[in-house]
Amino acid sequence: MIVAHRRAGKTVAVVNDIIEKALYNPRKAPRYAYIAPFLKQAKDIAWAYLKEYGEPFGARANESGLFVELTKVPNSPRITIYGADNPDSFRGLYFDGAALDEFGNMRGSTFQEILLPALIDRRGWAVFMGTPNGPNHFRDLWYLRQPDETWFKSFLPVSKTKLIPEEELAMMRQMMDPEQYAQEMECNFEASVRGAIYARQMEEMAISGRISDEWRAQRGLPVNVVADLGWRDHTILGFFQERPDGIVVDRATGSNLKPIAYYISEIKEYFSQSRHKMGKIYLPADAKAKTLQTGKSTMDAFIAARLPVEIVPELSLQDGITATRTTFPLLYYNLSGTKDLVLAMKSYHRKYDEDNKTYTDEPVHDWSSNWADMQRYMAIVANRKSVVNKGGPRLVIQPGEGLHYGFALNDIWDLTPRRPRRL
Repeated sequence: MIVAHRRAGKTVAVVNDIIEKALYNPRKAPRYAYIAPFLKQAKDIAWAYLKEYGEPFGARANESGLFVELTKVPNSPRITIYGADNPDSFRGLYFDGAALDEFGNMRGSTFQEILLPALIDRRGWAVFMGTPNGPNHFRDLWYLRQPDETWFKSFLPVSKTKLIPEEELAMMRQMMDPEQYAQEMECNFEASVRGAIYARQMEEMAISGRISDEWRAQRGLPVNVVADLGWRDHTILGFFQERPDGIVVDRATGSNLKPIAYYISEIKEYFSQSRHKMGKIYLPADAKAKTLQTGKSTMDAFIAARLPVEIVPELSLQDGITATRTTFPLLYYNLSGTKDLVLAMKSYHRKYDEDNKTYTDEPVHDWSSNWADMQRYMAIVANRKSVVNKGGPRLVIQPGEGLHYGFALNDIWDLTPRRPRRL
């Protein structure tokens, strides 16, 4: 693992490391992978380096396939550029080594589900590297591997490398938020994500013990499912149970590039294994759209599978975020089933408007946004009695409305003004 500050040269270093490893690999047809969160990003930051530093070894570049073969090496090792946004592009292959650049910005399970099997056959190696970008799986992996002597670990904050002149760093400290500088230059995993939308609420949940394996769906009460649908973007399923005094999120799972039948199967498997009572399956409004190829909609597929489907009321993004915030005091996360959701809700953040020096209302679309969208739909469902359609769908938050009342009848009686008794 390599944790390094911006402009530390980690991409140049790992490209040269891959080339060097390839030169000394005696196996037949060695294969290596450089993977960035997005294919365009991988091409922009590493493709030129790969061709430049591979040139002394007869690098023959294939521009369409984005791979380089080192033709002066007897077994012609191949190094290929990939994007983690399309993991199927390297599914089923074999690799002698792989470098995952900015691992925190890609789906955490990309390695376990796809790359690890691809490395096992050749006893290959992997490099996880990047700059901290909030509380995500890259941070968790770093802390998890600290006591493991079989892993090489390099922590490179700018105060250690001294690669950037002090006068430039002084300028950066003046122009960046303290948290931003701590994260980007001093590799601080604990610095708050800039513009985080739900950071305070998630912190309150953690402090109050509402993110724990203690909270699980219980037998007898129905468990509902809410989905945020996507294809290249992830489809996220959230399994939650509404109780008189709160909402238990028992499980949240996601995947991409899978047909609707895959998610229908996941839902049925959850209820088959847990034996919980099935409630409603809530789908976003776009699930009603029919495709030109089949003339059927996603909703039709769920109905054909005999699942009880309802459509989530359509609200503006800001109303949905408001609904989510009002629901936080009621939320309880089953930690073992919602780890990715917890990280996503901590990382979900707004865009920064460079011109106006302020955060916009629009959240950044990254790995965390699909998870946060699912939680938003769940909140709208929980606040469905407060959604009105007069003049268009909107959220109306009124005192005393919501899932439950935070008082008993005795409390009302005690607060009722009384006339003083006459003596």
